[in-house]
Amino acid sequence: MRKKKKQKLKEQQFWSTFAYFSRPQLPDAVPTELDRVNFRIWDSVTDDEIELMMTHVRSINMLDLDETEITNYSIELLTQLSFIKELRLKGCNQIDDTAIAHINNIKGLELLHLGGTSISINGLLQLNSEHAFKTLLISVDEPEKYNNELSTLAQRFADCQLIVNHKDFTVPKTDDWSFDQ
Repeated sequence: MRKKKKQKLKEQQFWSTFAYFSRPQLPDAVPTELDRVNFRIWDSVTDDEIELMMTHVRSINMLDLDETEITNYSIELLTQLSFIKELRLKGCNQIDDTAIAHINNIKGLELLHLGGTSISINGLLQLNSEHAFKTLLISVDEPEKYNNELSTLAQRFADCQLIVNHKDFTVPKTDDWSFDQ
């Protein structure tokens, strides 16, 4: 089968099964503003499917990419949208610190789920404080080891619920103050 024909068949299959729609047969039937897109239910989603979606979609309230095979390239593509309110990337282990620069350029984020990604604590500290996060979900190996960094993150997003390894994180209070004399 020729390459163009394979590509066309792949696009037709993508658009005929795209997310929660009533199976549009052509991309023109897909609205440009979407409430919810769930790629978690697909067998294998890669950067190719995100690239196809970006040819028609302009904004998404909730985008669920949990457990997909996307890379930082898909996050870069998402910056083209006018906004995303919720972005779920749980278990996308190919997403790493490089994606933070792109996440910082996504408009409208209120919920960001980065649990199970390859984003380090240092990467998390690069999140732009201009985001109006209401909820930030992350995973950190040995969170007690990074208490200062997590406290910094919690203070940067003071109006945000910070969830670390499925538990609410609150800035520890220190009652023991000592002053050098």
